[in-house]
Amino acid sequence: MLQLRSALTPEERQQRQTLILRDTAALLSLFAIAILLFFITLFLFHSFSMHRRELAQRWHTRGEKALQANQPLVAIDALRSALAYAPDDENLEIELAEALAAAGRTEEAVSYFNTLLESHPGNGMINLQLARLAARQGEEATALDHYQAALDGTWEGDGYIRRREVRLELAQYLIDRKRYDRARNQLLIAAGNAPDEVNIELQIAGLLERAQDPANALHLYQKALQHKPTKLAVLEGAARTAYELNRFLQAKEYLERTLNHAEFERQPAEDQAQFRNMLSDADHILLLYPSFELSARGRAERILASRKIAQERLAACLSSKSTGPPALQTLADQWQHLPATLRLLQLEENPEMEQQIMQLVYQTEQVTSQQCGAPSGNDALLLKIGHAPDAVEQQ
Repeated sequence: MLQLRSALTPEERQQRQTLILRDTAALLSLFAIAILLFFITLFLFHSFSMHRRELAQRWHTRGEKALQANQPLVAIDALRSALAYAPDDENLEIELAEALAAAGRTEEAVSYFNTLLESHPGNGMINLQLARLAARQGEEATALDHYQAALDGTWEGDGYIRRREVRLELAQYLIDRKRYDRARNQLLIAAGNAPDEVNIELQIAGLLERAQDPANALHLYQKALQHKPTKLAVLEGAARTAYELNRFLQAKEYLERTLNHAEFERQPAEDQAQFRNMLSDADHILLLYPSFELSARGRAERILASRKIAQERLAACLSSKSTGPPALQTLADQWQHLPATLRLLQLEENPEMEQQIMQLVYQTEQVTSQQCGAPSGNDALLLKIGHAPDAVEQQ
């Protein structure tokens, strides 16, 4: 080797060094080109990805606007285009299924949501959508199962608020199905967990009214009355429910506050008339009612007045029948067992007689309403009192 190296002339060594330098330069150039191509490819890929995202967002926006404009068919096309550019976007898939449901393509929507549910079994939104679709198809058991799964499921964002909204929606569904007991249970859970906010209390109280639970509705309305300024809708609800519960003294207070509210005159004429009539009835009922707050003489006067009203109603009802029904004859017999004439002093000294007369008054109004149709005037007011006489002066 030493002999070979020494055999090279200076020119040959120079040529050899030149070749090495040339090969090194060529190799470095190839590396530089490869690196350049890598960055160009990366740039193009990034640019392409950005463009896909922009297109997906653009179609997504179009789809959302179409849904808001109640154009589900347009939304379906737009959202499918968006999914072509963002196939892994779960929110797009959910919105597409919602658009299918809005377009009335229920079976497609159910199939789509069920597919989504397989990969996200605990998703609250998917279960909620399936509950709504089942309700639309009249599948009550399936709807209730999915509503419960939505309540127990996971939610993005504020799950506490979303679960309350689902619970109230479920309650509305149960009310529509006349499943009042189950609706009341859901509403009482919602009320127990609700924040101290007047609008939420007002919403739940209104649903409790629809679920035929005026007592708990009144409790919530009274709670909402603690918020200032007082909303007219809260006063109206409190007046309605107190009136329905025969708490006429309490109803009178709420009705007077309702009529004096600054926004009351802006209400529709029918609504104004309704509340004015309720106040008039409450006033008259309180004038008829033989309250224990009255003197013995005042109470006896009202009992005798009520007896006269009820007896006249019974006589008119009997005269309208060719043959008196047994229920009416029984009432007539019961009245005959009482003294035909009574003096105030006799009643003042006989509390048991007072109670017996008033029970017969309420019974007379109830039976005659069944046999001879709905009463009017004082008879109608006595019938109202008779439904829950002990509640009239309750606060």
